[in-house]
Amino acid sequence: MSLPESVLFHPEPETTIHALVSGPPTSAGQSTPTTVIFLHYWGGSSETWSQVNSQISQQHPTVAIDFRGWGKSVGPPHPDAYSMSRLASDVKHVIASLKLQQYILVGLSMGAKVAQLLAGEGELPGLRGIVLVSPAPPTPLSLPPEMRDQQVHAYDDADSASFVALNVLTASSPSGAALESLVSDMLRGNEWAKKAWPTYGMGEDITTATSSIRCPVLVVAAGKDIVEPLERVKKEVCQNIQGAKLEVLEGSGHLSPIDCPSELSGHICQFIH
Repeated sequence: MSLPESVLFHPEPETTIHALVSGPPTSAGQSTPTTVIFLHYWGGSSETWSQVNSQISQQHPTVAIDFRGWGKSVGPPHPDAYSMSRLASDVKHVIASLKLQQYILVGLSMGAKVAQLLAGEGELPGLRGIVLVSPAPPTPLSLPPEMRDQQVHAYDDADSASFVALNVLTASSPSGAALESLVSDMLRGNEWAKKAWPTYGMGEDITTATSSIRCPVLVVAAGKDIVEPLERVKKEVCQNIQGAKLEVLEGSGHLSPIDCPSELSGHICQFIH
């Protein structure tokens, strides 16, 4: 496995997208490999996938993207520049820039909504399938004003971010470096990226796109997920995507790349093969 390489992309003015690119050594005459493209959740980064990526990249090329405004990526200082379509456009730019010929998208939560939109648009000829991990549904979700305000400020400081990480997002009680990484990612998001998802991103209706998805789809839900509970994933994700297959990680919370990285990696590898 090659060490992850940081690569920067410039899809539009005021936007720089960072991605970690890694994978096994390639040999002459080898058939075109399937690249795994990781898309993180609201509050995460490419580092969210580090434990899964280290396992997958032993067998497959991987690209772990920081969405605009998160991780090491930079986004415009405009509140309306973080919609699902803008995030999806950045992913398409990365795919085109790397000249990827065959790939799957693996999206977590918000990243899974972006993956659903990309698959439904039908503009990616190299797309071989999508894996939706604890996915945000394609249906619009509108929070009550008080709850929306709480979510907007969930990542304001280290204490609140740590509380969310331990009590809302995970079931494994991460500590030490793992918890520190989660909190660091939450805090470093820019103000527009932090506000976009709870104020309008989760409210976007992309069901027209999901009804057009024709590639293979694996949905990986989590038995202890209180953000996207299993029943909602069944009703609002699986029932809106033709032929979607469902797997459940019983012991995991919302962030299965943190709670159950080996089990999740196994499902991804099995899906590819």
